[in-house]
Amino acid sequence: MRSLRLLALTSIVALSGCAALNQLAASAFEKPKLTFRSATLQSLDLEGATLGFQFDLENPNGFGLTLARLGYGVEVEGTRIAAGDMPGGLKIPAAGKAPVTFPVRVRFKDVPGIVSLLGRQQDSIRYKLGGTVGVSTPVGVVDLPISHEDSLKLPRLPGFTLEGLSVRSVSLSDLALDVKLRVKNPNAFAIPSGTLDSAVSLAGSQVGRIDGRALAAVPAQGSTVLTIPLKVDLVRAGRAASELMRGAPVDVGMRGTADLGGLPVPLDVGGRVPVAR
Repeated sequence: MRSLRLLALTSIVALSGCAALNQLAASAFEKPKLTFRSATLQSLDLEGATLGFQFDLENPNGFGLTLARLGYGVEVEGTRIAAGDMPGGLKIPAAGKAPVTFPVRVRFKDVPGIVSLLGRQQDSIRYKLGGTVGVSTPVGVVDLPISHEDSLKLPRLPGFTLEGLSVRSVSLSDLALDVKLRVKNPNAFAIPSGTLDSAVSLAGSQVGRIDGRALAAVPAQGSTVLTIPLKVDLVRAGRAASELMRGAPVDVGMRGTADLGGLPVPLDVGGRVPVAR
């Protein structure tokens, strides 16, 4: 019985000592400070942008600390479009600081209404970075908030123009045509290959469709001409058929969507174009 009482008394004293030590450590500990340093645009293309963020993690204490975790999210137009985390392990020296850097990839197709924004040739959009940095300390993991707001540069949509029309062959029932469509890239980066879905009209009447037509990549600040084969029913073409066979200029229209880098870029072009035989 006496030994049990002695053990209980010893445990109480030990626990009291641990609590006192914890209180002493807490009172002597100074909370680390996280300061934003920079946000840089590391890459930009039609699919998205990569931002590089750097924060300074400052340790005012006389002993070293360790980064335990880092989690972040990016919002645009009130919608979370990117999120991620980074592993811990970074050492913050005593009475010193260490850079905390991480990249974030923003995919434009995840931004609400991005096509309409790009269609207005808007230069940039606002974004908000948030998250938490967790630091391992003698008093446990201390969470520090990540916060930063800025604007993100946007690319420009490609331009489409009709270059001409040529008649490859004529039969008793249809015409075989080649429609030439120029794709112009106003950006300082190449536009990736994609696909085209479009209705084609002659003299105001729809005469055919193009579905899943491959679009070649367009070089930076360059252009390329796509030749699109099309078979047109003579009866359906109506008056336009006789103009085509005479080689007279004809009104051509294309309306649809070009899928480029995962973005559904609207296509709506038309005009009176010359016809080659």
